[in-house]
Amino acid sequence: MASTHDTPSMLTDVLKGFAGYLKREEGLSPGTIRQYGADCSRLANWLSEYRPQLTSWSDVQTRDLRAYVDQQEPEPARNRRLLASWRKLWGYLSDVEGLTMHPGPTGIKRVKLPSRQPQYLTPDEVSRLLASVDGASPEQVKRNKAVIGFLYGTGCRIAEALSLTVDQVEDDFDGTPHKIRVIGKGNKERTIFLSPTAQRVLKEWLAFRQLYIANSTIVFCHLRGQKAGQAVTARSIERVVKAAGERAGLAPEKCTPHKLRHSHATALVKAGRRLEEVQEILGHESIATTRIYAHLEPERLAAAAASLPDII
Repeated sequence: MASTHDTPSMLTDVLKGFAGYLKREEGLSPGTIRQYGADCSRLANWLSEYRPQLTSWSDVQTRDLRAYVDQQEPEPARNRRLLASWRKLWGYLSDVEGLTMHPGPTGIKRVKLPSRQPQYLTPDEVSRLLASVDGASPEQVKRNKAVIGFLYGTGCRIAEALSLTVDQVEDDFDGTPHKIRVIGKGNKERTIFLSPTAQRVLKEWLAFRQLYIANSTIVFCHLRGQKAGQAVTARSIERVVKAAGERAGLAPEKCTPHKLRHSHATALVKAGRRLEEVQEILGHESIATTRIYAHLEPERLAAAAASLPDII
């Protein structure tokens, strides 16, 4: 039997190939790949300590995963992500590595999440957020404002926005950006027609960017220094949004890049757009995901109820 010291190495050896698989074949974002990898790495370390006799992933059974969950006691959302991470790993090990796997995570039921309405910023609050954006230089301030305005104006995921290249931007006849092509979850491409806010932000940024960058295709890139031409990281934008929210006196839980996506969708629904339209804009695979915004349609629902012919 392999020693306890050897076990984590044997279990973690496959994780580099797993990460490559998630990128190339699943088309997942870098952030999601890191999260899935970290989840599986922590499990491997736990198994080496508490189940040293398991020297291969093919030895791991549902009861072992349940023991890990029972000990860690993750919150419901975290619990669901662990299962998602493990299911991806089990699929990779079975389909790519050719291992004969026990059911493992498929034998554990997903925890039901409490129903919560999405947190969002109003248009006025987004304006206050933008006015409070800062940076280490005037160029950084301009870039940071452009990213935040673009996120709100398009509803893009942060990974979609920061991986956008100039060839994915299509201009109108007068040179104004008209639509973009983004690569979303599952490596699926979709077209987003730009709102006036997104058009203005993108046009101004691209003109400014051109003064500094000539040989990079990344839209939201660093303009100076050793990183010139390289994409800005999601973590740096998260920090920018959080700091701007604090300066603007906004609720911290509303001030993240993903909440700007919620804010975009909320504004559309409140403007009378149908959930099916919002689903397509956001790139949701299922309308069930978009239904978190259904509570924002009380006037339309009331009007629908009032339209029923009265028989009394």
